[in-house]
Amino acid sequence: MGEAKRIYGKTLDVYLCILTSENPIGVRDIWRALDFSSPSLAQYHVNKLLDLKLIETDFDGKYIINDQESIEALRSFLLLRGMLIPRLTIYSALILGLMVSYVMYWPWRGDFRDLVTLFIGLFSAGAFLFEAVKQYRGLDFMKNED
Repeated sequence: MGEAKRIYGKTLDVYLCILTSENPIGVRDIWRALDFSSPSLAQYHVNKLLDLKLIETDFDGKYIINDQESIEALRSFLLLRGMLIPRLTIYSALILGLMVSYVMYWPWRGDFRDLVTLFIGLFSAGAFLFEAVKQYRGLDFMKNED
């Protein structure tokens, strides 16, 4: 895998548009999806991404993501059905699942061990979820940076 690249602003918007598209996408589709002022502005950002080798053209001349290259900011995200999801969300769900199974299947006595387990589970899941929201908002901040 190549060296991680950094992009921001409208170029990141174009990259995310191509990344979350289910099919290869053309310049006019990018222009319409991102509501740019002209197709040439979309082409300019596509050319920047091509120069960085973050995207490539398919046999129809449309653009797809180059799986060999990556963006540093997106390493902590999963792409699931066209949506970027912070990995920390998965960790939070795992902790919540373990906590719920503990409460449902372990005989609840309400003693110190149960209360500490409940507190640690809630605190851990909350911390993971809080950090996941911060990561996602940080991605939005990078999109607006020019």
